[in-house]
Amino acid sequence: MTALVINVRLHDGRYHGEGDWPPSPARLFQALVAGVGLGGPLANADTAALKWLEKQKPPLIAAPLARQAQGGVLFYVPNNDGDAIGGGPLKVAKIRTAKVFRPYFFDPAVPFVYVWTLSEQQSDNDCAPNDDDEAHARRICALAERLYQLGRGIDMAWAWGEIISKEELEDYLSTYPGRIYRPSTGGSSTTLPSPCLGSFESLKRRHEDFGKRFKYIHDGKDWKVTFQQPPRPHFQPIPYNSPLSRQLYELRAPTPEASFAPWPLTRVVDLVTKLRDGAVERLKTALQGKEADIRRALVGRKPDGTNDISPEHRVRIIPLPSIGHFYADRQIRRVVVEVPPTCPLRADDVHWAFSGLDVVNAVLTPSGAGEFLRHYGFGDDGRYRVWRTVTPAALPGNAWRRRIEPTRKLDEAKGGNERAAEQMQAATAVCQALRHAGVRAPVESIRVQREPFESAGSRVEPFAEGTRFAKERLWHVEITFDAPVKGPLLLGDGRFCGLGLMAPVRDMVRGVQVFCNYHWPD
Repeated sequence: MTALVINVRLHDGRYHGEGDWPPSPARLFQALVAGVGLGGPLANADTAALKWLEKQKPPLIAAPLARQAQGGVLFYVPNNDGDAIGGGPLKVAKIRTAKVFRPYFFDPAVPFVYVWTLSEQQSDNDCAPNDDDEAHARRICALAERLYQLGRGIDMAWAWGEIISKEELEDYLSTYPGRIYRPSTGGSSTTLPSPCLGSFESLKRRHEDFGKRFKYIHDGKDWKVTFQQPPRPHFQPIPYNSPLSRQLYELRAPTPEASFAPWPLTRVVDLVTKLRDGAVERLKTALQGKEADIRRALVGRKPDGTNDISPEHRVRIIPLPSIGHFYADRQIRRVVVEVPPTCPLRADDVHWAFSGLDVVNAVLTPSGAGEFLRHYGFGDDGRYRVWRTVTPAALPGNAWRRRIEPTRKLDEAKGGNERAAEQMQAATAVCQALRHAGVRAPVESIRVQREPFESAGSRVEPFAEGTRFAKERLWHVEITFDAPVKGPLLLGDGRFCGLGLMAPVRDMVRGVQVFCNYHWPD
């Protein structure tokens, strides 16, 4: 099996294209056509190669790690309306338009990579591509050398192509310092336009009609100008999936027996803090000059407490209490570390930093016991309607309970109306927390309380000791969704500190009372 690989480098390490990240296969296809079209009409061999490329399956994409500017860059661009100012260049300010660009920034030394496998067009006798495919692929490699931009006109670029074996491709991708995006058959948050049958002809037709968009019609003594928008190019939307990297660890004692070293459930925030800070120090030593990216990826907050990165780009440390059995003590013996595909750090670097990390009387050890994850709804088949918190959620907004001075419990006791109002505010905050966590499924019912839903659990107050989360904002939550929801599910402002971890309730049957008239036989 061989593969056609197109490598593209942008000169300035900036990408100004809007609506897609990484740059879509459609953009690359248009850039190839534009590059070869600079020399005039396309040769028959070039046309045949481009039509061959549009028939291939969507390519795999590898893109460098990038961050998008928070604020936009303002550009003033003159309109194509010089006649309105009489053609005077000194008056161009009157027809300019303000545009705001939010470019992506990345390392210009890391290329964008587009990979088409050629095994689907193989001959009947062997697994090598046939002669026509080989010729078309090599022609595409030649066309890649004429590419001069990718994205907007200010995104100057150059490219080169090569045909490599499957083994060479796997070795290259395994060490690629970026993210891999693969075409997906299911739903995905990333959908990119890709060439399909008829894409080349649509670009050719658009180019021809672009020169005819203005027409002058004689109307008596006057001339009228009409404008016709050129047709849009034809591409197909393809979902791309760049799955997160997940590693399960176990807390093991530093002894020859290496038995489990359980961590108390109510000290979950302390555990996450120790693991996070230990990984940060390891990465700072190993990755010199990347301290800012390390803090953004693992800490996520600036010294003043404000967010330094979007939550979906942060590394997530999830302690997993022991559940799944009536006698499970709910102490923490396992930890999952998830690295999203858009994290500014490489996943293998992050997992290396956590592997073997020393905690108090415990060592974080990689584990292959993935079957335990099903207790928390991990996996494609883990979808459930009813979810309950194992660790309480630190709810956002005004979900705080009124604090009562311990010495005045009787004098300041809450009435039923006040308790109901607090629970209603907490339920509203749960809906807000679901939006923050990216859960869009409709909710059927919500229950909130301070007590755990299971006998082996713990009330919310001990979880707040020694943390930045006040006990008045901690709640145990049960949510029933209208449709099954996939795990893992973490809610609230403390979801990056181990709080708000939920577990699905399997085979839950609501209490039903049945009354009937029944006569025992005589």
